[in-house]
Amino acid sequence: MRRDGYMKKLDDSAQMLLLAAFAIAFMIVVLTIMLNNLIYASNIASESGDDISSFDVSNIVQLTDEATSAAYYNATTGGSFDNSVFTQYLNTYEHEIQSLYAYRGITFSFSNSTLDEAYFTQNGLSSGTSDWIVINNVEVVNNFTVEMPDTGKLQNASSPFEIHAVNQSGSSIWSMKVYDDGININISVINQTNTIASSNNSVYLDIINNNPVNFNFAASTASETYQIKYLNGSNAVGLYLITGSLATNDTFESERYKVINTTVNIAIGKNKVNVSVPVTVP
Repeated sequence: MRRDGYMKKLDDSAQMLLLAAFAIAFMIVVLTIMLNNLIYASNIASESGDDISSFDVSNIVQLTDEATSAAYYNATTGGSFDNSVFTQYLNTYEHEIQSLYAYRGITFSFSNSTLDEAYFTQNGLSSGTSDWIVINNVEVVNNFTVEMPDTGKLQNASSPFEIHAVNQSGSSIWSMKVYDDGININISVINQTNTIASSNNSVYLDIINNNPVNFNFAASTASETYQIKYLNGSNAVGLYLITGSLATNDTFESERYKVINTTVNIAIGKNKVNVSVPVTVP
């Protein structure tokens, strides 16, 4: 009996040693894997030190958008647009942003900051989204003017520039089509068609005040909550102003005069990124 007890103790000790050895071996394997991962991650971080992060690009684009809008505001405080003030403001911004990112080794510059006629697309460029919602949840429109200083971009009746008021059921309760038939600029509204001579190659429409014709917008949209949409915006160039009240009783103002298309050049090491930043003003 004493011998059996002694052998049992030896067996228990051997099992404990075996478990301890296994645990130590397992810990060594885990530590080795962790160390390898740490070294790999360190190498990846070192190799990607010259990468331009999406955060950097997004941040610079946002800053450039705000700076361009501010430059335009300062350039028009005297009434008419002053290009020298606009250029000086952006030159100062460029210098400041270069200083801000210099410690990261990021170089920055931008170009093509010109004030251009805006298309009726979402971002104001000809390549922008042509069909888009200008304002949503509208209750009442007080002012709605559309001006096209250059009707040369208008297409024929098969691809007109369109403005729609669409209610919450998705139905178009009012719409307008503007197109060039080769002789005149045609303004077509639901259930009525009017023609405006294009002798001066420009069009001015005061939709709420029915100038130059009765557009019937207020009566068609009365007692409705709707959105205002532009379709085929890449087929027309001009400016617009829409003001009014939303269903939430908040007032709104949506206005576009021009578009400033800026090309931002960002570089770090051998990596370079060029980003187009269209800014619509005011």
